Amino acid sequence: MQDTHLLILTTGILGLIFFGLTVWVVAERNKTKQMLGDGGSKPLEVAIRAHANFAEFVPLILLLFACLAHEGLNAVLFLVLCGALVLGRILHPFGIRILHPNVPRATGAMLTWIVLLVSSIIAIVLAV
Repeated sequence: MQDTHLLILTTGILGLIFFGLTVWVVAERNKTKQMLGDGGSKPLEVAIRAHANFAEFVPLILLLFACLAHEGLNAVLFLVLCGALVLGRILHPFGIRILHPNVPRATGAMLTWIVLLVSSIIAIVLAV
């Protein structure tokens, strides 16, 4: 699979995950009738943070992925990075619902951080 096709597929999957997170926030807002902020609702706060965490990390990583695809990064490495990001972004919202340290949340966060770090380093090395 060409890197651009993998990038498009990964972006599409992540778009669906983000849509799901958005629906989760809207559902919690409707339950609590809280249209701004969390109003002290723990379930709404959790949904908002899961959504925001995704929005904080994924756009920059996708930009890095686009740069790496443009530069022709090794296909296997690119597949591993894309897969790790998708897996991390699936695990994190499940774990964030558990209000104490847990494996899904930690694994999701660590995968995302590792993908960000590795992709950033590779981008710098390719640019030098």
